[in-house]
Amino acid sequence: MASTGTTIPDPELSTSVLPASRPGTGTSAAPKVSSQGSRVSHQYSGVAEVDAPAPVQDETEDNLPHRRSFLEDERLEERVEATAHAPEPFTRKERLDLFTTICWLIFFSIWGALARIGLSALTTYPGSPIAGVIWANFAGCFVMGFMAEEIQFFAGVPVQNIHPNGNGGDVKKTTDGGHWSIDKKAIPLYIGITTGFCGSLTSFSTWMRDSFWAMSNTHLVHPRYRGYNVEALLAQIIGTIALSVGGLKAGAHFALFLRPFIPTMPTGFRPHLDIFGMILGPACWIGVVMMAIFIPKWRGLVLFSGVFAPLGTMLRFLASKKLNPMLPWFPLGTFSVNVGGSMIDAAFILLQGYSGVSFAGCEILQGLEDGLCGCLTTVSTWVVEITTLRRSHAYRYGVASILCGFVSFVIVLGTYTWDHGLDPRKC
Repeated sequence: MASTGTTIPDPELSTSVLPASRPGTGTSAAPKVSSQGSRVSHQYSGVAEVDAPAPVQDETEDNLPHRRSFLEDERLEERVEATAHAPEPFTRKERLDLFTTICWLIFFSIWGALARIGLSALTTYPGSPIAGVIWANFAGCFVMGFMAEEIQFFAGVPVQNIHPNGNGGDVKKTTDGGHWSIDKKAIPLYIGITTGFCGSLTSFSTWMRDSFWAMSNTHLVHPRYRGYNVEALLAQIIGTIALSVGGLKAGAHFALFLRPFIPTMPTGFRPHLDIFGMILGPACWIGVVMMAIFIPKWRGLVLFSGVFAPLGTMLRFLASKKLNPMLPWFPLGTFSVNVGGSMIDAAFILLQGYSGVSFAGCEILQGLEDGLCGCLTTVSTWVVEITTLRRSHAYRYGVASILCGFVSFVIVLGTYTWDHGLDPRKC
């Protein structure tokens, strides 16, 4: 999946760099190796946290296999490899890894949603200069940047390619001049932390909701001119983008700073870790459901969010796998869940003030907002994509995501609110 220094022009004018082939056969002789040396299994193709190169790329730093590459280049190579070879069914190990990944996604999505709710409540106070989900988006992007750049803990053995020696035998040669490979992107725990925790800690729909409230000025504390509403909207959008991108870069540099001090996880420990994840994920989900049934006090605040969080995360994971590879220069999967989740979130807010909704129904809608929509949409993955796509593609994708997400709130919630007023919530 690597970009080997070859610059690929606009995708409409180019196909991709063809994978290396074995002489005389035309088939690939080496395992899939990304720009960072990762052996990425095909069951994770389309997931931006797996496809994207590291946030910090240094072509001159010694002993690091970093080279300049772009997200669409990686996915274009995946498309070429997929069309050059007949699709292969998942092996038993790949199916087991995928099941383990889903279990980790369940576990980390619950804690990511709860952390977002808690961090938003902690940073919202009278006179706070920055409130709402913006700090959760920053924190999630910081962890995402750290995980994308960290190479010590998940380090593996060097990737070896087999080449014929001309005497009827084969010679094994280590890729990247002897550098150690980073197979972390095929480890379920890595997918769980990045796609599960970071993707659930950050929320695109909640960001669009805060932006709509800032612009509409529905909750009036002090009267203000309409020009100030525009300033409040720009502050939400610019502040979130700046802090989120800065958090991604800061997390990556923090990983570089800690690299000499981080130990390497023993390879033999990984099977035990997978078993632990397969038990922990379903157990936590069952525990949250049972608490939501028997503890009414915390249902609307956190418990219903934990119940619906895994559903949103798994839907986002599946959408990334299915839709992102379709347009390598425009992540259609992430775009769809971010815009669709924002529209559904606006509808849930509208329903919370409907006269026919009971108190318990209002609490369930709140859980769907914070849990399902909050985890279905993500800022951390979106930031990874806009920072690793080519510049023109990143501008188009980023502007289209913000514009469509905000317009969905205006259409669903704004048209009714500005005509009839905002009805009080039933919970």
